[in-house]
Amino acid sequence: MTGRFIRAAGALGLLGLAGFAARPDLYVIPLKGTGPGSRLEGKATLSPARSPFGLATTKDGYFVFDLEVEVPILPPLSGTNTAFVAWVATAQLDRIERIGAVVPGATTRGKVAMNKFMVVITAEPNATGPKWTGPIVMRGNSASSYLTNFSGHTMFNGGVPQ
Repeated sequence: MTGRFIRAAGALGLLGLAGFAARPDLYVIPLKGTGPGSRLEGKATLSPARSPFGLATTKDGYFVFDLEVEVPILPPLSGTNTAFVAWVATAQLDRIERIGAVVPGATTRGKVAMNKFMVVITAEPNATGPKWTGPIVMRGNSASSYLTNFSGHTMFNGGVPQ
């Protein structure tokens, strides 16, 4: 009886550890359509960037992630816009970086080294422009962007909310 119990517990333990190997949803950013394309859906998947030292970081200490953007369907392009482009940006939009051209059904790959960021897909006149100029077609926020430090909020420092 004891031997069977130990074997069963061991098997459950191994299954439990196998579950940790799967990527949690924190590393998958759901992309949602905006405006007329609001029914559009896609995803951006984060993976730790390779490094000979374990975790890849910038010289400033930000973790570097490989980013894969996948969108199965995009609306037709119109006007002067000829390409869809993926971007990563901070919430304040003070830092914006182009990931690359997005093609429906294909994977767009790039890197991101920001703590809190959003992934934005825009319609652009060309896929190689240095900054976005067109309308936002899809967007999504990293899980870390939901974390906020409320210690400086008035309500927690003796103030009364207005």
